[in-house]
Amino acid sequence: MTLAPIRGAPAGATIPDFPAEEPRATPVQPTAAPASGDQPPISPIRQPQTPIEIRGSGMSVTFTVMPELPAIARGSLTIHVVADGAGPSTSHTLGFLRMSAANARAFLTNLRDARSPIVAMGDEDGTVQIEYEIAEDGPVFFVRNSGEQCALHCCVIDRGFDLKTMADELLASLGA
Repeated sequence: MTLAPIRGAPAGATIPDFPAEEPRATPVQPTAAPASGDQPPISPIRQPQTPIEIRGSGMSVTFTVMPELPAIARGSLTIHVVADGAGPSTSHTLGFLRMSAANARAFLTNLRDARSPIVAMGDEDGTVQIEYEIAEDGPVFFVRNSGEQCALHCCVIDRGFDLKTMADELLASLGA
């Protein structure tokens, strides 16, 4: 079988020979060094208005921002406190508080700036108040029933948890 000349080639140009065998693939050599185990993992990008949970010493504290919907609802921050039991079915809610956007901004700004102690109270609704303090063991959330002095529960936060970034993300979600 004779091949037709290549379209646009000058008259009398030779027709190249094509290999009769299948081409052999050569493996691609890696050019970059493999990732070392010393590098910190890349954290996933957090979606706006996604709750942020802090776990520590048998309990979890979850921060949820409700953005303002003009003419429908004002912006607010809700904090839920849950005591973790031996399994997911044994967890029980210790309480919650909901703060207006203005009070939430003040609380989160103080948290971001590592001021201590800070008391968060639900000016819109809630059953508990939360006090943040920097203790010898590290940062701590104390949970109290509203208006009481005795702490129901104490949550020691892992020193590796970045409270500043968390506060910045929540402030951004509030529109601050």
